[in-house]
Amino acid sequence: MNAHQPFAADLALYALNELKGDARVAVETHLRDCPDCRTELERVRGDLALLAFSTSGPRPPSRSRERLMSAMAKEPRRVQVRRVQRNVWWSGVGWAAATAALVAVLWLVHQNRELERHLAGVEARSAGQQEKFEQAKQLLATLTSQEAARFVLVAGQTPPQPQGRAIYLSSSGSLVFLASNMADLPPHKVYELWLIPTTGSPIPAGIFRPNPQGSAAVVKPALPVGVEAKTFAITVEPEAGSSAPTSQPIMVGTRG
Repeated sequence: MNAHQPFAADLALYALNELKGDARVAVETHLRDCPDCRTELERVRGDLALLAFSTSGPRPPSRSRERLMSAMAKEPRRVQVRRVQRNVWWSGVGWAAATAALVAVLWLVHQNRELERHLAGVEARSAGQQEKFEQAKQLLATLTSQEAARFVLVAGQTPPQPQGRAIYLSSSGSLVFLASNMADLPPHKVYELWLIPTTGSPIPAGIFRPNPQGSAAVVKPALPVGVEAKTFAITVEPEAGSSAPTSQPIMVGTRG
């Protein structure tokens, strides 16, 4: 396909000053580099100007008028005038109808483009809502599953005690972890949650920093499916997180 073909329909809308937004910018950008489309635009503008002027009826040259008057002198005047008037009127009506039809077609093209943009926006919003709905369903399934393992993590004996609760469904690798009363951290440090499997090394299960109230959450981190959890633990790590614990756990969970 030629580079300027996709702009063929837009040129008429541009000539009528009906092209708006990104579509207008795209046409103007293309016109700067495409002499063929610039020539076509001038042709379209000329056609539109011709149609606009033609709605008032054709204006014959003076020589044609002289020949017409000479012919009229040889014929019955009343009949001939009526015929000429009918032809002029019909020509004007024909051009007016053509102009109206062109404007209607261009308006329909414009409306169709607007409808396509609207539908594209609706589809994008619908896809985003569907994705959020699926995530909510998975989260609810994890929280309510009878097969989910639940762990309670507590540090210290003096209130307010830092606490964490992990709900883990190994069949889908889904994890929901909620923490409260967590102490603030030094700069460039984060808490890191670890899945301690029944066999093998600890698996990173997400990093977090508590808010000013000491609360934090880790929801559906990237975990392998089918790993049975012995427990969960929390360590303090560099702000980017670690692939393996670099310090002793400050909290270790028990089933609860």
